[in-house]
Amino acid sequence: MADMEIVYKRLDALEKDIRQLREMLLPQGSVTDTARGGEHPYVESVPYVLGGEPCIKGTRTPVRAIVEHWKFGDAPEDIARKLPHLRLAHIFDALGYYDDYRDEIERYIADNRVPADD
Repeated sequence: MADMEIVYKRLDALEKDIRQLREMLLPQGSVTDTARGGEHPYVESVPYVLGGEPCIKGTRTPVRAIVEHWKFGDAPEDIARKLPHLRLAHIFDALGYYDDYRDEIERYIADNRVPADD
């Protein structure tokens, strides 16, 4: 068990190093606040995270995932229970982002739709 803890600690350190190296390689300003003016403090686009798709800051959770839960009828509190790494503030900000940039998020939803079996 102790060996696994060592492995996990080393992986965490390597991930941090990789993140720092990527930031050094990217031009200044490549990590963008896609809120376009700071209106959405929890949403960002990072070129190397899901190809720059708007996500909740510090996660790989795309805004579209939250929107799809909401469109399926989940209340924000239900979404928070299903995605426990997110706070309600993240969820409400993602839904606000969707309201402001509906066409963009709908395009991501369409691009990631799983085809139905024929």
